[in-house]
Amino acid sequence: MRYVLMLVTTILRISLLSLLDRLAAEQLALSKKERVKRGWVKSLWLCAGILMLFNPVLPVMLIIALPTTFLSFMILDELK
Repeated sequence: MRYVLMLVTTILRISLLSLLDRLAAEQLALSKKERVKRGWVKSLWLCAGILMLFNPVLPVMLIIALPTTFLSFMILDELK
């Protein structure tokens, strides 16, 4: 039983370390322009979420969410 536990913890540790390495590499690869635009999109979605919380009716939520999605894709697509 001890060996199985050691094997599982080793596998989890290796997978977690590789995941953290990939995340760190992706963060380094982001340029300043990409980070700024992601910040814009994050702020846009926070404002849209707050508006949806003020009036939680499905049609109003859709009227807010669909243009927000379009704007988010438009802003992020400009990166390429």
